[in-house]
Amino acid sequence: MSLINEKKDFKIIADLIPANSSVIDVGCNDGSLLEFLKEEKDINGRGMEIDQQKVQLCLSKGISVIEGDADLDLYDYPDNLFDYSILTYTLQATKSPKNVLSELVRISSKAIISFPNFGHWKIATSLLINRKMPISEKLSYSWHETPNLHFCTINDFIDLCEEAGIRIEKQANLKTNRLNEFYGKNLLNSYFNEVGLFLVSKIKN
Repeated sequence: MSLINEKKDFKIIADLIPANSSVIDVGCNDGSLLEFLKEEKDINGRGMEIDQQKVQLCLSKGISVIEGDADLDLYDYPDNLFDYSILTYTLQATKSPKNVLSELVRISSKAIISFPNFGHWKIATSLLINRKMPISEKLSYSWHETPNLHFCTINDFIDLCEEAGIRIEKQANLKTNRLNEFYGKNLLNSYFNEVGLFLVSKIKN
């Protein structure tokens, strides 16, 4: 989605993925992230995108992509087909985020998830003062136009992972461009990070 900051997000995502990994980017937009990862890490990548025009853009760049819906079409992939799955700024727009998360860690060893943090202090302050749904750089849609179905905070995501049996391994801070080991909820992260970006995997029985 247009929320992605290519300079920051792409670099941090690349830092999480070893060279020559197999990767699926779900909601891959125009394929820019897959292009970057191919150049930086020589990945074996493919995309899934619901928008037919963006699928055509990917194909014009020589990117392997299928037209598909994260809510419906991940079930078609066998277990552990990929080393990494990526879902950037799309989780909040899915109909069933829990099922999508579970499918991502089923079809890949690890998943990288990012989403706008609706618990950020600017959003909370805007709601308190203006009593209207906020519009910002990261949330540029009016309430009646937004594709977002589930307004998610960083703490909501952490709770969802625990409920779904998903382990959070790392958390990124896009302000400082740092990756940190995940040790649990942190008030500063949930309040001051505009974006949640996490590396997750399935808890093994």
